[in-house]
Amino acid sequence: MSEPAPLAPWWQVIAIGVVVAAAIGFMTGTRGDAEPARALAPSVPESDAPLTPTYSAMRDAPLGPNRDRHAAAIERMRADHPARTDEDIPPRSDDAVAAELARRAELRSYNGAPPRIPHPIGSRGPLDCVACHRDGMRIGGVIAPPMSHRELTSCTQCHVPDEGQMPGPRVEGGPPTESAFAGLAAPMRGPRMYPGAPPQIPHSTQMRERCDSCHGVWGRGIRTTHPWRQSCQQCHAPGAALDQRQQTLSGGPPVEPMPEAAP
Repeated sequence: MSEPAPLAPWWQVIAIGVVVAAAIGFMTGTRGDAEPARALAPSVPESDAPLTPTYSAMRDAPLGPNRDRHAAAIERMRADHPARTDEDIPPRSDDAVAAELARRAELRSYNGAPPRIPHPIGSRGPLDCVACHRDGMRIGGVIAPPMSHRELTSCTQCHVPDEGQMPGPRVEGGPPTESAFAGLAAPMRGPRMYPGAPPQIPHSTQMRERCDSCHGVWGRGIRTTHPWRQSCQQCHAPGAALDQRQQTLSGGPPVEPMPEAAP
């Protein structure tokens, strides 16, 4: 009689694995948990401190008592505005005109150039500029004159701040500070066609559409005696030579260079 064949080695491995798994399962099933499972979210201790609101809740929540503090301060400064019919107009003399022209020249590279910004500026674009310079404002003892042109979106493209770095990347070495260009001197007054006639505008009107920027109620030295008139060019004609209109209109008289300013 022949002897039975021995089991293959892989059957022995499977049998041992089954026995070991059964023993481990029996032992872990009968042993209690040493530490209970932790909660997914820890409990928040009770406190009187308010929780930080979500962005959606902040959008729908009422604002606090200081919500209008900045806007109210701006409105109070805007309310301190000279009236167009104010009769307390400073006397206009040659000395006052010369002093105002000298003051204006301090902030300009040449007559007619965009004035520099004499104070630090922010980086929020024209919003910071028009807040004070849209209609003019008195801030303490300083007057922010109204803009002489319509609102544009890049103020520092023409106006360079004196203090602080301009918004944008820093330029190595900085921009050039010297120039051989010499502008024309600012005239005291424009010529008149006849004695008592409205004087001609002695400068170009490009980027100076708002005459009240310099000659309005905020004007110093060159303030007009009748700021309530709102159509300046109805009486004061612009200079053809200064506005680069050398060609005459069809049938019109020839354009002559503007004569020297008369006293």
